[in-house]
This record gives sequence, structure tokens and C-alpha cells, in this order.
Amino acid sequence: MTPESFEFAPEPVQIRLVRSWVRERLAAGNVPAGIAADVVLITGELATNAVRHAAGPLRALLVCADAAVWIGVEDAGGSAWFDPVVPDAAPAGTGLTLVAACSDRRGYFHRPDGGKTVWAEIPLAS
Repeated sequence: MTPESFEFAPEPVQIRLVRSWVRERLAAGNVPAGIAADVVLITGELATNAVRHAAGPLRALLVCADAAVWIGVEDAGGSAWFDPVVPDAAPAGTGLTLVAACSDRRGYFHRPDGGKTVWAEIPLAS
């Protein structure tokens, strides 16, 4: 599968559209259902965080390679992203903990235009 992207507005209603877009692309790429479910979950968390905390416009990125699926969300804001350690008893704010649990690698990078891309990589085989 070649790299693909999907622009979306920084509005909560758009999260459903982003997840649907990713689900359709993964099905077309024959990604196994269990892995696809993790990728869709991660996409929803990254997109939700972008809508809540970042500046628009927003773009979801998807790359399926032989060994892994890479998902990213771009925003126009340059604020830092962090990989949290959230206590088990935390009542909220555990979305990035789900991303960490479902991915092998994750992080962010600043882009030359001042924005950032938050990403996660999910292996296709265990």
C-alpha cells in the first residue's frame, strides 16, 4: 500500500470520518482484523488529541509496509507531545496510554513548517 492521507477539520464530529477512512484503507490492504482494530483505535486517539489540543488544519497519514502499519496525525501547532506514564487508578487522560499499549513505537516530530506529526507504528506480525 502506498502512503495515503486524509485532511479533516478540527471538530469532534470528524473523528468518526477519520476512523472510517483508516478502516477502509486497511481492509483494502488486507490488514488482519485484529491489527486493523488496534490501528483504528490509535487513529481515533491521535485524532481526538489533535482536535482537542492542536491547531488546524489536521491530516491523518497512513502507511502500510511489509512489517508494520504506520499511522500519524499532523497539526499546525508546534506544542510538544509526550509519552505518558499514567497510574492505573487515573480516571481520565489515558488515551495515549492506549496508544502505547497497542503500538510498538510511537512519538512525534516537528515539521519545517512549524507543525508536528504525532505517530505510532503497529507490527503486522507478533
